[in-house]
Amino acid sequence: MTCNYKISEKIGEGAFSEVFYAEHNASNFPVALKKLKIESLSEDEMKSCLNEILLLQKVNCENVICCFGGFKESNNYYISLEYADAGDLEGLITMNRQNGRLFSERSIWFYFHQICAGVKELHAKRILHRDLKPANIFLTSKGKAKIGDLGLSRIFSLKTQFAKSIVGTEYYLAPERNSQGGYHFKSDIWSLGCILYELCALRSPFNGEQQNAYALFKRIETCQFPPIPANCYSRQLKYFISSCLTVKPANRPNAEQAHLAASLMNKKFETLRLQYKKQFGK
Repeated sequence: MTCNYKISEKIGEGAFSEVFYAEHNASNFPVALKKLKIESLSEDEMKSCLNEILLLQKVNCENVICCFGGFKESNNYYISLEYADAGDLEGLITMNRQNGRLFSERSIWFYFHQICAGVKELHAKRILHRDLKPANIFLTSKGKAKIGDLGLSRIFSLKTQFAKSIVGTEYYLAPERNSQGGYHFKSDIWSLGCILYELCALRSPFNGEQQNAYALFKRIETCQFPPIPANCYSRQLKYFISSCLTVKPANRPNAEQAHLAASLMNKKFETLRLQYKKQFGK
């Protein structure tokens, strides 16, 4: 019940929800309390919200937002979620873009290998996220990146072959998401490629077609996007982007392969950082 929380400022909102910073009275533990107005929700929207609770409770991973439970009060439904105190990746990218500052490659792999770890865990639980984007990657002041907003996710049973509903954010949709053939876990890998590209270029690879959905879908179907800044990043990073942003899903890595590759690159750049610090004391 809300009486168990000290609720303060609003920290976010979605199409049918508001999120508030709150502290549990008994423990002073901080949470993100998501408030849903039941009367303004369709049956499908309410199912989506309840789905988020069920999905999050199935996952125990430091790179996926933890769900502490939910409750109904009056005409509202509340979900108590882990609070990420440093905002989200979209905000960090926006700040860098406004300041004209690119991410170092070490920083990119530091965040990205954690995102891949979260996706690996979701896919291991047969959960397809379907809406991976910077705004759904939450950050903590301790340097953790955590995947959240699983309301559009769904669980694939071992017998399920493909999903066909079109949900998610257009800039991050894989080509097969716009066709009638259906899609599977590799569509999340395409979205990972979009996130990695955006960490390099500070914009979505398919940004710029806000007024023309057909033109956007054609660019996605033909995989047309500007190159990332020249001479700034390694050959391996550029190859990783191209391998994720491949039109044929079968040619993309799976979540385990993506996590392994990203972790190796993160380890490489962390080793270089430690060597530099040892040599120059910085």
